[in-house]
This record gives sequence, C-alpha cells and structure tokens, in this order.
Amino acid sequence: MKAHEKEFLSKIEDLKTTFDTIKNNPSFIYNPDKPDGAQLINIRSGGEGMVEHTEILNAIIVPEWAFNAEFFDEKHEIAKIQFENYYADKNESLPQNMWQTPVKFVYDYCTYDYTIGSSSEKLDNYVEGFITYDEALEKFQVYQEKMIEMNTLIAQAKKKS
Repeated sequence: MKAHEKEFLSKIEDLKTTFDTIKNNPSFIYNPDKPDGAQLINIRSGGEGMVEHTEILNAIIVPEWAFNAEFFDEKHEIAKIQFENYYADKNESLPQNMWQTPVKFVYDYCTYDYTIGSSSEKLDNYVEGFITYDEALEKFQVYQEKMIEMNTLIAQAKKKS
C-alpha cells in the first residue's frame, strides 16, 4: 500500500458504501442540490501580489453523463449540455429524466488563483476536471506530506516560544 493510502481510503469509505448502495438502483434519482461527496483536499494559500491559490480535491458521486463538476451550475444549463452530449456521442436516445440515470464515482480536482480585492469574477489558471484514482492518491499524498511538514514547523515554533 502506498504512503497515506489507508487514510485516503478511510476518507472515502462512507461514500463508497453509499455508491455501492445506489449504483444498481434504477429508481435512484440524483439530487444535484445535495450531492454525495467527500472532501480530500481544500487548501487556500496566499502568494506574491495578493494572489490566493486554491486547490480542491473531492470524491463525488455524479450521473454517468457528467464530464466534470461544472454541471452543478445553478440553472443546470451545463448539466443539460453534458447530458445531451453524452447520449448523442453514444448514439442513444435521451432518458426521460436526466437525474434518474446510472451514477459513477469520481475524483474531482480543481485549482485556481484569485487576486484578492479583484473586482473580476474571472479566476486565473483555472483547471477543473475528473482525475483517476492514482492521480487523486498522488495529490493526497503530497498534501499529507506538506501538512506533516507544516505541523512539525508549528510544533517547533511553539517549543521556542
């Protein structure tokens, strides 16, 4: 087992159980306003020039047609596009209810920079998408190592004061 994989798996254990319960239930209706997920990484750090860097990694259950987590938009316009494109690409007719389709378990990774005090809603260096288990575990391992290093530095500073 890779470093930190046991902790990684424990963070998604309940979500995996939920997924196993609903994945083969044809009557399950996905609720986009209350998605099932587990937060694995949520870092916000300040940098030069008043830039806040954000990195987020979540494990989430999503409809099979979702290409990325942008389908969570308020009016579900992106969801409709992803839904229609998914079934068009497969040459299949659209199911009656876009929320009553099979689901999948994914890792969603998002990172961006935001200039503090900026009046722009645009985020710099925005990247968002689903990644593999191995990619998610690797990002989680790096995060855990950084947290261990930071906690060690904090403990050392407390001893000195």
